[in-house]
Amino acid sequence: MRTNILILLLFIPLLLSSQTLERIEPPNWWVGMESPHLQIMLYGQNIASYNVVIDNPGIRIDSSYKLDSPNYQFLNLYLEKNLKPGVIQIKLSDGDNLIVHDYQLFQKGSKESEHPSINPSDVIYLITPDRFANGDYSNDTTDDTLEKLNRNNPDGRHGGDIKGILNHFSYIKDLGVTTIWLNPFLENDQSDFSYHGYAISDFYKTDSRLGSNEDFIELVKKCHQNGMKVLMDQVFNHCGSGHWWMKDLPSKDWVTQWDNFTPSNFVTRIASDPYAPKSEFDQLTKGWFDRNMPDLNLENEVLRTYMIQNSLWWIEHSKIDGIRMDTYAYPNQEAMAEWMFRISKEYPNFYVVAETLEQKASYLSYWVGHTNKNGYVSNIKSASDYPLYFSMISAFGRDGNVIELYDTLAEDFIYANPYQLKTFNGNHDQSRLYAKLDQNKEKVKMSMAFLLTTRGIPQIYYGDELLMSKSKPDGQLREDFPGGWKEDSRNAFESRGRTADENEIISYLTKVLQWRKNSTPIHNGRLTHYFPKDNIYVYFRHNEQSKVMVVLNNNDRDVEKFPLKRFKESLNGYTKGRDILKDGYIQLNTPLKLKANEALILDLIEQ
Repeated sequence: MRTNILILLLFIPLLLSSQTLERIEPPNWWVGMESPHLQIMLYGQNIASYNVVIDNPGIRIDSSYKLDSPNYQFLNLYLEKNLKPGVIQIKLSDGDNLIVHDYQLFQKGSKESEHPSINPSDVIYLITPDRFANGDYSNDTTDDTLEKLNRNNPDGRHGGDIKGILNHFSYIKDLGVTTIWLNPFLENDQSDFSYHGYAISDFYKTDSRLGSNEDFIELVKKCHQNGMKVLMDQVFNHCGSGHWWMKDLPSKDWVTQWDNFTPSNFVTRIASDPYAPKSEFDQLTKGWFDRNMPDLNLENEVLRTYMIQNSLWWIEHSKIDGIRMDTYAYPNQEAMAEWMFRISKEYPNFYVVAETLEQKASYLSYWVGHTNKNGYVSNIKSASDYPLYFSMISAFGRDGNVIELYDTLAEDFIYANPYQLKTFNGNHDQSRLYAKLDQNKEKVKMSMAFLLTTRGIPQIYYGDELLMSKSKPDGQLREDFPGGWKEDSRNAFESRGRTADENEIISYLTKVLQWRKNSTPIHNGRLTHYFPKDNIYVYFRHNEQSKVMVVLNNNDRDVEKFPLKRFKESLNGYTKGRDILKDGYIQLNTPLKLKANEALILDLIEQ
């Protein structure tokens, strides 16, 4: 009897313990990473007062951080090179309570085969998940999120989800794009304006109204099985005011603090301006993006490591092929350079594109791969090519001239590698392409032809192939895809549910996209362009094997005789070209006949 009582007394601390870990992040990790260091965040009531032991060969606790809040403890672990995958036990005790957490370490996958780089042979299709298609009506409104379904509100939740994208995967694939980019799908637990995804409330969890982490992984696998790739949208500059840690910040400087609400000035060129005052630079980089988007202070090294590891976790967990980093110019520059360095160390060919909304190439070049003021190097190789976007809208708009395109591309000498820039003619932050081009479908065609044949990695925004025509505000231009909801009056995912104009544009775009998949001059060829005359722009894409000629007649009139003598340097040895849009052949020894607002794309054929 006495022995039984003694045994019972030994277990009293465990039996009395009601304490648990509310969160541990990252939720798991991998052995075989290039860096042996791992920071783990422990969150629970008074967890900072607990002693932590990991009694596992090959792992040591180098240090722990106990910040302002008593409910956090950060562990810095060192994982030895010969450590095997498996479960390790993290034991926490405060003398009265014992917590044992099983932490899973997996084996890291292959660098190269698991993560092929997104490159100029790809075409990206951007989707706002809430507005594309509703594949699971049971998650339109969920118990763990505040904002409920209201499809009648342009700024509300409409019910689109990852299952909806999977249900219409064949439509995306048949277009001929090769990569899917989703606006952020992570949890946005805000009372309103949560549909867009940029006010993240949990960096490790898919928003339950969009699905689950497993649903996203299923989408990645589906893409990979079909020879396609996935680009993930991430945000380091800010979180949402509904983020779980906002009620209990780890430290006072976890987010940028101001005496009064201070928004960013949003003038990103201040970041590269050698004459900018510190006050304006600080407002750009430390001002809040919005009242409901607190600015994350990446000068805090613990937070910086947390965010960097979050990216690495998603790469390894989901096998994504690239990251588009939102508002890249706003966070701490050194932190973002370190983030890019860490990714490149683990995954040398992994694709990252920075969102940098700059109108001039000189401003944009600050961020892409060369040493600039103060010796700063971003380590980024690709950025959103807004200078070319604005040139496209101007050139193909009313009374526009293609000299705009030439002049912008003529500044490419300023970039380390302009072929790596992400080009686009529309996205979720700009009024619809069709609206910008005065609802002229021929101009839309020309912009698509140019986008898909010039240098860079092109991106198309969902619905532009349907001539969606809404303008700002944002909630309005991010339209629902017709047919994505069972109650829709028509289904534009099928040709019979589209108008004649919609079918015309989709047919045009599909033909160019499918051809582009196999056009090596477009994938890896050089660009040679000629100064435009009479609003006609001629350029060539060429490698050692083959050559493509593009002619853009940006006039509202036919040109009966367009002489080719001026281009003999590029046409030498070629006698005809296959018109990839009309499947016919055009002789190159006589002047061309060009239709008004026509793009001519020719696969050149040697004599």
